[in-house]
Parts: sequence; structure tokens; C-alpha cells
Amino acid sequence: FTKTEESVSVRSSYRDKRPNSSYLFVQVEDPKVLQVVNVTKTLSDVTNFVINLVTDEEGETNLTIQLWDSEGRQERLIDEIKSIRVQVLKRRTDSLLQASMHVDRNILVLVLPTVLLNKCAFGCKIELQVFQTVWKRPLPVILGAVTQFFLMPFCGFLLTQILALPEAQAFGFVMTCTCPGGGGGYVFALLLEGDITLAILMTCISTLLALMTMPANSYLYGRMLGLSGTFHIPVLKIMSTLLFILVPISVGIAIKHRMPEKANHLERIVRPLSFILMSVGIYMTFRMGSVFLKTVSREVLLLGVLVPALGLSFGYSFAKVSRLPLPVCKTVAVESGLLNSFLALAIIQLSFSQPKADSASVAPFTVAMCSGCEMLLILLFYKAKKRFFLIREDKRKKNSLI
Repeated sequence: FTKTEESVSVRSSYRDKRPNSSYLFVQVEDPKVLQVVNVTKTLSDVTNFVINLVTDEEGETNLTIQLWDSEGRQERLIDEIKSIRVQVLKRRTDSLLQASMHVDRNILVLVLPTVLLNKCAFGCKIELQVFQTVWKRPLPVILGAVTQFFLMPFCGFLLTQILALPEAQAFGFVMTCTCPGGGGGYVFALLLEGDITLAILMTCISTLLALMTMPANSYLYGRMLGLSGTFHIPVLKIMSTLLFILVPISVGIAIKHRMPEKANHLERIVRPLSFILMSVGIYMTFRMGSVFLKTVSREVLLLGVLVPALGLSFGYSFAKVSRLPLPVCKTVAVESGLLNSFLALAIIQLSFSQPKADSASVAPFTVAMCSGCEMLLILLFYKAKKRFFLIREDKRKKNSLI
């Protein structure tokens, strides 16, 4: 049964000894799942009974139907049907996968070319010398990879056990923690004055590494959480993510070397474009996640806040201890804290049945929303702090002139 009200027809060939002497008795095993409203009887060549039922909770129960005949004060059981299994399924108007599609298509049509133009502009800002430096000293990339694929999944698993989350939700958080750096990492690296070339390089390398680390982590932590079955890794989605980054950025690099004047124009618009895309990205994430944001528990919300915060803290701390330059420290922190959560959503939807998938998918959406909010707060604090120091420096210069 999928509707709120259902009816069952029962046809009987039994002939009443007296008019309307027979009647139907219906017993429900679990009244929380299903209840009998009434039973109506119609007479023709055969006797028809219509059982009107109302569904309540989702679940399974059994029906017992008995045909009785009353002869005066005596009642006689004519026939009985036992253990009629009934399954009640409530239709979900908004599953998490459907919620992810509740985005205005007009916005997407406008945003997509803007994203491609922005990536092309980023390509114009790339310094090829950084590639040579990273090749000789790959410490920032190593720190980011260790944080993303080893430390973060373990911390995610540990926190889900401490907070005693259900298996499906725990797996959702672990999978979110094992995702590579998100495409928005280099946008925030630019706005926070990090190393843009390194940010793009780290995003591409972590996306490639995800092809190996995500299957291993999903198998390992899935078994540790007591989940069985095959976990499907969206290889095509990972590769398309990589190409979506590399192709427009490669075009930008080519423009910089062949048409330097046009490259200069593109470099000027990269900051305002990045700020616009950041705002649109946060808005779209909240719009997609608004369906289940109202239903998330405190534990889930707490983990959603902790996951990006831990990634940012670990990345920055490791880079600082390694005595890397400040722009590199910022970049490693951003790439470690901002995760491509929607890859985790794809794994969950491909690997679980819908009820479990809905429960597990809360994790990537919550982390994505909290990541956007935290990065926005960090950016506002950074800009305010920078503004404060500039004003103070101007006052010092004026005082020294006086």
C-alpha cells in the first residue's frame, strides 16, 4: 500500500441461510501500521465485501480475514484466511537525490559559462615555475594528500563512533571525509591571497588520487562500520570533474602565452567573478540542502561544522610546522578543508537502497553547507583584519608626516 486510504475486495460464494446472516471479521496484527475503518457488504450473484483500510506508519503487518454466519444466538466460522502480508510504503515527496535537483535551471545555465570563463581566467594567472618548484619539493601536495585521504577519514570515523551515529549516516560522513579537494578551493585560495597555481595543482592531483584512495577507504571503513555489499565509485564523475578543471585552465595558459594582452583583461575580472561564483555556490548548496536541514540532528550538525574545521586546522598546522611560506600554508589549509562532498553523494546513492541512501546523504550536504559558511566567515574576518591594518598604517604615516 502506498496511499493513505486503501480498500480490499473479498468475494464469497457462500449462500446465507438467512438474509444478511453472514459477515466478515478483519483482524490487523499491528494497528500502528494499518487500521480497519469499516467493512461493507453487497449482494448479487455472489456476496462481495469491501474492507476499507487506513494506513498510518510505514512497515509490514498481517491481516486475518474470517467469514462468519450467525444462526440466532449461535455464530459459526465458515472460512478463514490467515497471514495476508501487507506492506505500507509512504511516498517521499523529496528524497535527498531529488532535493539535489531542486535548483533553478536558469541559474545553472547562467552559472556554467561564468564558471568556465573563471577557470580560463585562473589559467592566465598560473605560473609555470611553481610546477617545477612543486616537482622538486612536493611537500605541500604530500601534506594535503595525507590530510585528505588518511587523517580526515580516520577522524570522521572516530567522531561518528563517539557521537554514536547510525551506520548509514556514519558511512556518509566517512565518505565525505575521504573526498578529494573541491573545485572551490582555488577560488578561496585566490580571495585569501594564497598560491593559486599550487591550489589548482593540488585539486587535480587529489582528484586523481581519489580513484585509488576512495575505493580503499570505502571498503575499509564500510567493513569497520559493519556494512556489507559493494560500494560503487563514480569513476566517470571523478574523471569528468578533472577534465572540467583542466580543459578551461589549459585554454587560459595558452591565451597567456599567445595573447598576453587578452590574458591581462581576464586576470582583472578573476576576483569579482570568483566572489560572485562563491556567493552563488553557497546559495545553491543551501537551496539543495534546505529539504533536510530542518530534520538534521544536533550530532549531525556538529559533525558538519567539525569536518571542514578539522581539515582547515590540520592543513594549516602541518604546513606551518613544516615552515612553508604563508601563501602555501593558506593553500594547503583550504585544499584540506574544502572537500568535493558531492562525490560522496554519488557513492551513497549508487551503493545503498533509497531509505539508507536518504539517511547517509545528509552528511555530504551538511558538510557542504557548513564548509561554505565557515569559509565565508574566514574570508570576512580576513578582509576586515586586512582593512584594519591598512587604516592603522595610514594613520601612522600621517602622524609621522606631522
